[in-house]
Amino acid sequence: MIHSQKIQPIVPRKFVPPSYGQEIECEGIKYFIGGKIGHGAFSDVFDCLDEFGNELVAKVLLPRGQSYEAIRGNWLREFQNLQQLRHPQVIFIHQAFEYQDTFYLIVEKCEFTLEDLVSDVSTDGELWLPYVSRDILNGLHYIHYHGYVHKDLHAGNVFVSLQNQDPVWRFKIGDLGICRLEEDISPSNATLHQRMLPPEALDPREFGFMGKHVDIYHVGLLLLSLLLNRPLNFTQNEIIAGHPRKCAERLESRYAPAIARALRRHVSARTPSALDMWREISEASNKSA
Repeated sequence: MIHSQKIQPIVPRKFVPPSYGQEIECEGIKYFIGGKIGHGAFSDVFDCLDEFGNELVAKVLLPRGQSYEAIRGNWLREFQNLQQLRHPQVIFIHQAFEYQDTFYLIVEKCEFTLEDLVSDVSTDGELWLPYVSRDILNGLHYIHYHGYVHKDLHAGNVFVSLQNQDPVWRFKIGDLGICRLEEDISPSNATLHQRMLPPEALDPREFGFMGKHVDIYHVGLLLLSLLLNRPLNFTQNEIIAGHPRKCAERLESRYAPAIARALRRHVSARTPSALDMWREISEASNKSA
């Protein structure tokens, strides 16, 4: 006799964002969710404490119309990137897990972002630039050394850390969600936000192909923004015409030549590496001392 088995209906996956005061346990460790402190294109960020009282951040990936498998792939890639790229100038990851069909990354907490510093009218960009660039380019050199390209280096993804009453501000690279091995970058996966398009993403035949020089261009934009004391938003036509470089060249700053070189449209004419860019900035700083 053949016994028929009742087919169980497939329960659809449902994203469940955390709530204030919620207690989440993963692998025996409890995390206590606080208020939402940040919002990005692909994630929300919440205050978080562990059982030891460590102040952390819970980054929760948002569905944004993607399938469960796609979100899981994004979460896994960022988790693996953060694990492999452990460096003092890269945000430290504590744990990653799935809870109620929702993907979490538990990372170190920083006080604010470089975007907050750039937007503060009292910020002296000329004074801050060597310190900001040293930490960013140090972390970026490590990322590039291991074959990766960040692809999303803007002021909102650079975090300011003040740990253990340390009077020195530390600038750390975060959000490695679209970071990829340089050899794996292709037109089909070269995800870039529209405000972060370098010339080679718009016209590779003219300006060269995408690779680590994307990050050099983004650092140039970031430091230009710091000197101008405001966020930047160039149109595609302005990028093609080289307006970012021309804007840097007009500045009366000892760092203008190094920034302008990082913003060259043609990849072959751009600063070769993060280390070379730091050497140029350091030399300019020392000459003025």
